[in-house]
Amino acid sequence: MKRIKSVLLFYNSKRRKAMDYAAAVERRLRAAGAKVSRVCVNDAVCEVKPVDAAVAVGGDGTVLYAARHVIARGIPVLGINAGGLGFLSGIERKGFLKNIDGFLRGEFRILDRSLLSVYVRRGKKTVFGPLPALNDCVIRSQEARAFTLRASFGGEFLSEYFGDGLIVSTPSGSTAYSLAASGPIVMPDLEVFLLSPICPHTLTHRPIVLPAGRELAVRVQSGRYGPHVMTLSLDGQENFRLVDGDTVMVGKHRKNFKLLAPVGFSYFDILRRKLSWGER
Repeated sequence: MKRIKSVLLFYNSKRRKAMDYAAAVERRLRAAGAKVSRVCVNDAVCEVKPVDAAVAVGGDGTVLYAARHVIARGIPVLGINAGGLGFLSGIERKGFLKNIDGFLRGEFRILDRSLLSVYVRRGKKTVFGPLPALNDCVIRSQEARAFTLRASFGGEFLSEYFGDGLIVSTPSGSTAYSLAASGPIVMPDLEVFLLSPICPHTLTHRPIVLPAGRELAVRVQSGRYGPHVMTLSLDGQENFRLVDGDTVMVGKHRKNFKLLAPVGFSYFDILRRKLSWGER
C-alpha cells in the first residue's frame, strides 16, 4: 500500500465518546502532515472526495456507512472501534494512536470484502437500487405475522419460505444478524451468499450457503391473512417499503470493499475476543 497523504474521516456526531476520539485522531493526522476531510454519518448529504484512505471512528454502523459511500471510488477504510462490539473495526482506539505513523506509511494490510448489490423489481420497472450492502439485505414484516417469500437462484426455483422474513448476508455479515438467526460463521474472503430464514414456520428450513456467482431473486407474497407492511433493509441503514409482488434481486457487487488492518490482524482472534468463540 502506498504512503497516505490524504484521509477522509467518518464520525458519528450522536456519540460523544466517538466525537472526542475522532477529534483526537484528526489532530494527530494533521500534526503528522496528512490532509484530513470530515464526513458526519448523521448528515443528510455525504460528499466523498478522492483520498488515499478513509478512517471510520465509531462502531460497526460507522464502518457500514463508510463502506457504502466509498465503494465507487475504491477507497480503503480503517475502522477504529470507539463504540460497542466493533467487529468490523481493524484496530482499537489505543492501537491506532500508537501506530499512526505506520498507518500513514502505508504499512497496513488491505483485506478485500465482498458486497451485495441489491435492487427491487415491481413489474417491469426497477423501483429501488441497485445499492451496495456490506453486511446484509433483510426482508421482513413490520407486523407480528408470517408471510411468504418465494426464492429462486440463478433462474432455478430454490424454496418457498413462510415465516417472519429472510436474511441474505455476505461472509462479513455472517457474524451479524445472520448469526442471531442461527446462520453459520463464514470466512470473510469466501465468495458466497448466506440465506438465513427468520423464525421459519417449519423445522426443515435451515440456513444455506450459495455461491456468489449467480443472482438470487426473492418474490414477496401476501400473508395468509391479507396484505402486510413489508420492508427491505440494507445494513440496517437503507430502507425501502415493499408491496405484494415485488421481487428483491440480490447479486455480488462488481467491486470489493477494501478494509484496512494491521499486519498482525487475525480474524480468528476477533472471533475469540469479541464473540467468545470456542469458550466453554
